[in-house]
Amino acid sequence: MNDVLAARHYGTKGPRVALVHGWGWDGRLLAPLGEALGEFCRVVQPDLPGYGLNLDRPCDDFDDCVDHLAQTVLDAEVLVGWSLGGLLAIAWAARAPVRRLVLVGASPRFMAGADWPCGMTEERFEAFADGLEQDPRRTRSRFAALAALGDSDARGARGAMAALMDDVPPAAPTLRQGLDWLRDRDLRDTLRALPIPLCCLHGEQDHVVDMGAAAKEAAERWIPVPGAAHLPWRHRELSDLCAWVCADD
Repeated sequence: MNDVLAARHYGTKGPRVALVHGWGWDGRLLAPLGEALGEFCRVVQPDLPGYGLNLDRPCDDFDDCVDHLAQTVLDAEVLVGWSLGGLLAIAWAARAPVRRLVLVGASPRFMAGADWPCGMTEERFEAFADGLEQDPRRTRSRFAALAALGDSDARGARGAMAALMDDVPPAAPTLRQGLDWLRDRDLRDTLRALPIPLCCLHGEQDHVVDMGAAAKEAAERWIPVPGAAHLPWRHRELSDLCAWVCADD
């Protein structure tokens, strides 16, 4: 089977950057981030299996999804992952010779635990996921509302997500699979063992992934975004992030 995923491309020069989207929306939601990076880098943005350009491409499990991504961008030098895409990027970085990693609104563990108070509680997670099979659109709408919560431009954030809500939506099994990954994966040890620099771009008002969770990681570059919730690239000019991505090690 062909493991290479269909992808969007931005830019024609600079390091090869792989940009990985998160749960519920395909890569078009990250187009402004891809375009900004594309001014300095050669960006490849695969849609995850079951999303957008790869709507009919299933994957078996989390590791199989990471394998698909790695096969798609064999020469990736920098990985950039948003939300669920951050978890996938961490796992990808552990098995490929990349030189930098960027987490955007992401952390290595989504769920709270006895030693990880910054994650989402089981009760809140189940309330969010309840009814997914019966009404996937309603569950995605809940996520959009949570992603915009606290944002100084909440209407704009919701609008960006609403514009893509009904155009090539992912199927319920794909959404359930992604929620299972968010609930079950704990990649804290994997992230700490990576021998590469880490950058975190995170909205200070993020209610999906608490900023405190990202702040616990020993990032070489920490970029908090005032006024932003879960879509922080909408709130700032990104030249400092691009410069970090393109820096020579």
